Amino acid sequence: MGECLIDRGWAVEALTALPNYPTGHIFAGYNPLRIRVEQIGRIRTVRVPMWPANHGIVKRLVSHLTFVAAASYHGPRFVTRPDLLLVESPPLFILYAAWRLAGHWRCPYVLNVSDLWPESAVRIGAVSHTHPGVRFAERLERRGYERAAGVTAQSDGIVQGVLARAPKTKTCIITNGVDASRFADGAADIAAKKLLGEDPGPIFVFSGLFGLAQGLDQVLDVAKRLPTDLPGRFVLIGDGPVRERLAMRIRDEQIARVRLLAAQPRERIPGILAHADAAIVTLGMNIPGAVPSKIYEAMAAALPIVIVAHGEPRERVLHAKCGIGVAPGDLRALEEAVTRLIRDPDMRHELGRNGRRAAETVYDRSRIAAALADFLESIT
Repeated sequence: MGECLIDRGWAVEALTALPNYPTGHIFAGYNPLRIRVEQIGRIRTVRVPMWPANHGIVKRLVSHLTFVAAASYHGPRFVTRPDLLLVESPPLFILYAAWRLAGHWRCPYVLNVSDLWPESAVRIGAVSHTHPGVRFAERLERRGYERAAGVTAQSDGIVQGVLARAPKTKTCIITNGVDASRFADGAADIAAKKLLGEDPGPIFVFSGLFGLAQGLDQVLDVAKRLPTDLPGRFVLIGDGPVRERLAMRIRDEQIARVRLLAAQPRERIPGILAHADAAIVTLGMNIPGAVPSKIYEAMAAALPIVIVAHGEPRERVLHAKCGIGVAPGDLRALEEAVTRLIRDPDMRHELGRNGRRAAETVYDRSRIAAALADFLESIT
């Protein structure tokens, strides 16, 4: 999106942390105590130190606050004075850095809300709704919306949530999207095929965060339920706080149909998806406004999608006629959806073509970036 804004005449810099997500450890090749200024594509990127953590409420809170402190201190020293800040939330506590930097540079900020926090944290069970910190976070959230020059959000559910808390806030839906050209014919490569394994398919792929909200145990449960004479297998690619538990289940319960792979570089994903037969995208519960961005890459790769979700994620897949929708926790329906796609290659191809069409039109990243640029220009 940043590079698309550059194409439209914007100058874009990024202020972020040393890379550590989702492992909770600073990546190899980076000094945990030193700032790194590097070029990511065409974007000058300033990476500041922080204390990383990917589990535990207190540890993650401390992690977020160390980034807030580092960004607030180092931002004015290393970043070109901007006309506008585009701030990503969550983490919600990044608002403290936004306020500090916006005040220093005397510029407005636009808040891009990917998830409604703390509501999403309560929904996934990461924190109780009675916890005193939730009320504090709700006040912080509302204040962040009210002070923003505008709020962008990936879904209508998030926009409605923002307006319920701050009715006068200027809002705009900016969905996630995809550069479909990265997933064009020819993306397949031998290395990606070897990565997925030589066992027969059809292959259902999940690529993304192994977190609490994803509900990936459903995939393991269905893999165990499928008849032994039915082909098909699942490849889960990624990392996150529940990876170890999933690996233990696969080993202890001898779930032969499921294979775990480490998180892969962004450049490798088109090749991997080119060798898959379907995508499976899961949520474990209803999280208002949450729309997994991986559905757009599946569309671009012309893969039929099994979407395990309520609300907008399911609606978008069904509206594009590119997949089958299943309610979270409905293992019978999930088994039926997987079985239908395994047994019907013509259905897989038709759904895949529909998804590719949606990726090239509705969810084309350049078109979405144009809408973002127009909204930002209305602010400045």
